Amino acid sequence: MNNTSKAIWGWALYDWANSAFATTVMAGFFPIFFKEYWSSNVNINVSTARLGFGNAVASLLVALLAPVLGAVADSGNSRKKFLISFAYLGAASTALLFFVQPGKWFLAVLIYVVAILGFSGANIFYDSLLPFVAPKNKRDYVSGLGYALGYLGGGLLFLLNVAMVLKPSSFGLSNEISAVRISFLSVATWWGFFSIFTAAWVPEPVMLDSTKKSGTGRFRIVSAFSEVISTVKDIRKSRNIMLFLLAYWLYI
Repeated sequence: MNNTSKAIWGWALYDWANSAFATTVMAGFFPIFFKEYWSSNVNINVSTARLGFGNAVASLLVALLAPVLGAVADSGNSRKKFLISFAYLGAASTALLFFVQPGKWFLAVLIYVVAILGFSGANIFYDSLLPFVAPKNKRDYVSGLGYALGYLGGGLLFLLNVAMVLKPSSFGLSNEISAVRISFLSVATWWGFFSIFTAAWVPEPVMLDSTKKSGTGRFRIVSAFSEVISTVKDIRKSRNIMLFLLAYWLYI
């Protein structure tokens, strides 16, 4: 493959890598396993409230950090570096779920929140890389390729993990609990391994604007906050944009 093809496939394969977290952990096993393993000694309503608390904290942190991370992505030359850092934060946190003992619901929630931050933070920088990976006339194709690989990769690993839970003895496991815990490790391994291709094949884009190249460290963070504040002020002037953002927030 030439460098352009490698960059495209490296970018698309990250969707293959991280979708395992969305399917197996977020949508599949964590909510059920949380109530039956980490928070099983209380009323179901209390357990549901604990899980809701964790999801609410994660959503709030993502909502607060996303605009700033987006501004950082737009203003610097570290898109891939941030993507890989957040990806391995998420993968490592997912692996830690394997070690959380029964009844340790708060620790499970804490690790889960960090994993979601890794997942969501990486996605911001992943999306910001697309214009640098694919030429304008191929962006729809490349975006669709990543989307398709995400469904395929996330679905395949989820099916394997479901099979482990349904028939643990066929995989040399003692019971369903062991199968779910191994599933968390499988997601972490899958996510971390396939992210290597993104790290190796996708080049770090270089901003041509010299005013953006100079911003590093603390200056870049301050600049990002300034951009967010400026954007919010501009959005407040448009009622339609405000209504759209509110509707989208309620939808998701």
